[in-house]
Amino acid sequence: MLISCLFPSLFSQDKAAYIEELEERIQKVQEERAAAILERRFSDDHDEMLGVDAAVKAAMLVFKERGNSPLMISAAASAAQTASAAVKIQETATQPELDELGRDMSMYKRMEMKRRAEARQRRRAKFDSKRISSSMEVDDSSAERKIEGESSTEESESESEAYRSSRDRCLEPVDQILSDASEEFSQLSVVKEKLEKWKKEYAASYRDAYMSLSVPAIFSPYVRLELLHWDPLRKSDDFFDMNWHSQLFNYGIPEGASDLNSEDSDSNLVPQLVEKIAVPKLHHQIVHCWDTLSTLETGNAVAATSMVINYVPASSRALSELLVAVHTRLADTVSNIVVPNWGSLVLKAVPNASRVAAYRFGVSVRLIRNICLWKDILAMPVLEELALDELLRKKVLPHVQSISSDVHDAVARTERIVSSLSGVWTGRNVTGDSSGKLQLLVDFVVSIGRTLEKKQAALGVSEGETNGLARRLKKMLVELNDYDNARRIAKAFRLREAL
Repeated sequence: MLISCLFPSLFSQDKAAYIEELEERIQKVQEERAAAILERRFSDDHDEMLGVDAAVKAAMLVFKERGNSPLMISAAASAAQTASAAVKIQETATQPELDELGRDMSMYKRMEMKRRAEARQRRRAKFDSKRISSSMEVDDSSAERKIEGESSTEESESESEAYRSSRDRCLEPVDQILSDASEEFSQLSVVKEKLEKWKKEYAASYRDAYMSLSVPAIFSPYVRLELLHWDPLRKSDDFFDMNWHSQLFNYGIPEGASDLNSEDSDSNLVPQLVEKIAVPKLHHQIVHCWDTLSTLETGNAVAATSMVINYVPASSRALSELLVAVHTRLADTVSNIVVPNWGSLVLKAVPNASRVAAYRFGVSVRLIRNICLWKDILAMPVLEELALDELLRKKVLPHVQSISSDVHDAVARTERIVSSLSGVWTGRNVTGDSSGKLQLLVDFVVSIGRTLEKKQAALGVSEGETNGLARRLKKMLVELNDYDNARRIAKAFRLREAL
């Protein structure tokens, strides 16, 4: 009882406030990093769409008034160019914006826009280099080649270094927090040893003092102190590799015993600590810091969530709130994403429209893939609502349907959709009936096959090229578990290989 009475005055009251301050500092650094990424993405989208939106509207108006004919592409392109130039002139011809020190902020904004454009160009060059390299390493490069936007947006090395430096500065005082504590409270192992000795030698006293209720609070500051280093979105760390876990995992187990008695009042110590400390910390990361479009961060978020689920009961309110936060963040991202369905004629008429549309399609495919990473955590109806109902059916499919007249692009992009669903709704090893949810996608693949047949009959595509595209369609139908239509494609194009 003496330890539980002295501990708050000797350690907790002195150090808890400082630990809390460090937690808030680190959270602020992480929030600022997340906000910077979102701001850069928003600015990049604004820069890329500058002039494109007006140009697309101008081109659409031409096609609407004069007919959707390839003959109108030249007229639409001229109207688009005029509209785009007008927007850019308006953007650059603004009056100087002077701040309180007389500095021209409009000039600063133009310089920032130029800097962002150069950064985007470097990222594109890096992506193209990786794509060329990866296409040389696989046999069927057309099926494996990613589209720009599908790969996660990467921070620049300077941005990553700035974050690491800020975080390291916040962590510098951590090792000094216990430096002035009395020896009996300076290390977790010492406190654990004293408590275990009490429990072993004076079990009745330990039990009568309800120490099992006090022990989590006693160990909590040490756990919080070590978890200051835990950065679950940046790095996938396991609790098993942490000192607090190795020290407390076997707390109270008598010598010679292989495991803790489930009836022991301390048997739930580590799960309690995870629920009270780690889960709220992860919840804050998910709500305020998680970049849902980052495949790396999403993979780490999935790993961290899976890890805490192994400790915390399903009835836990903290766990329930964490999962609700995951669902909410994903739903918000799906709601805000825009995938253009401008059509092939507009894409040919408007400069940069094709690249913008392809990039946004790639981002949507990346989001589908990120949602699928949660397949072992979120319920299947939740995943279906997010990935299939809201994203695939309402946003992604309309895009590929709008470019269906370009068979090559339609096949390539549909391959990326099917690939993004792999392991959850597509693939030979997938069990369960998802045919209803995927029927629109299946129908679209079949419709591309019909278009390809017509082009072949009209001698619009060579036989070798046709067979290559047909094989890719057949493969997608197999992945979608529609063997009947796969056989029909194989028969129509005289493909001899087995399904």
